[in-house]
Amino acid sequence: MSIRLSLLLLVAGLPSLPASGCDLDRGRALHDTHCEMCHDSVAYRRENKVAKTYEEVRAQVSRWQTNTSLRWSDEDIENVTSYLVKTYYNTPCPSC
Repeated sequence: MSIRLSLLLLVAGLPSLPASGCDLDRGRALHDTHCEMCHDSVAYRRENKVAKTYEEVRAQVSRWQTNTSLRWSDEDIENVTSYLVKTYYNTPCPSC
């Protein structure tokens, strides 16, 4: 088997990723299932936000998923962070 054919078969077998690099639907589902009970949209719209940048939002998502023993992967943390930043924060999202 040629190297070119092997690479083609390898790439064809990989799951496709969203073009944006993040899965906002998964981020929303995780947020709505695990976070919304304490953090409705009002929490994200208040003037005295704890987090103001993408990195700060990500740190809070990471912190709270650890505090609540969710054991999210880095990808899940990125998805939730990207969902929050895109939906509630007016800050650039590097993976969106």
